[in-house]
Amino acid sequence: MSQSRGRWLLGVGMPVVLVAAGVAAWFVYDRYGERATSRSEITAACRGLVDPDEVMRVGGNTVDAGPAGVHLCVLRRAVTFEGQQEMAEFLSLTVTSSKDAEPGDSRFEQGPRSVTAVAKCADPTASGAVTSLRVTAATEGDGPGRGEPGFLAGLARGAALRVAAEAGCAATLPAAPKS
Repeated sequence: MSQSRGRWLLGVGMPVVLVAAGVAAWFVYDRYGERATSRSEITAACRGLVDPDEVMRVGGNTVDAGPAGVHLCVLRRAVTFEGQQEMAEFLSLTVTSSKDAEPGDSRFEQGPRSVTAVAKCADPTASGAVTSLRVTAATEGDGPGRGEPGFLAGLARGAALRVAAEAGCAATLPAAPKS
């Protein structure tokens, strides 16, 4: 009896275990391969101004970039509609610089579906006469923000500080609002 059980394990059990391990490894690879692809698309589309892991925390593991139009980047996430998976726009980032003096200090301006971080340059001569940078993070379609207090403001703040550093603009911003 023990000899037939040993043969069964070698003949049937071992291949089943190997196939199951291979399938599990494929699912793990696909999940992390998908995240890596999404991470690189977000970084390329938004010129490295946003943290891809933060975007995927809200948008899911499958995020890609769509046509940007007037925005620096437009990100799309996988959604299921009537049983079909499709990519839907959920977030846009717009960056503008100004050489005209803008009143006030660095600040945030909040709209119903967007947050703009205004970063004032301390020394416009060091930044090629740029006096301020405006970065707007906005929800597109049925985007994030409803259950993520401070997400858009944090995204706009981080991108504004990164673009300011790229432009040679010494700027500070207050903490991002949480509402």
